[in-house]
Amino acid sequence: MNHLSFECPCGHSPLIPVQDMIEQYGGETTVDHVRAKARCSSCGQKTFEFRIVYRGGSYDALMGAANIEMNDED
Repeated sequence: MNHLSFECPCGHSPLIPVQDMIEQYGGETTVDHVRAKARCSSCGQKTFEFRIVYRGGSYDALMGAANIEMNDED
């Protein structure tokens, strides 16, 4: 499952499921829109490091990233 990671200078660093953001902002929203709206719930800052991360088994991550064209070298 993909998550948004917000790492605030105050030390607060929540992982928010992408599905939660889709439910809150709608399926057509962009990462830039979510970043612009984000604010640290601990200190209120809007300055933070931002990443999209995958949480789950490494096998699932590798299979999700597989390119069928690359694997089909017949």
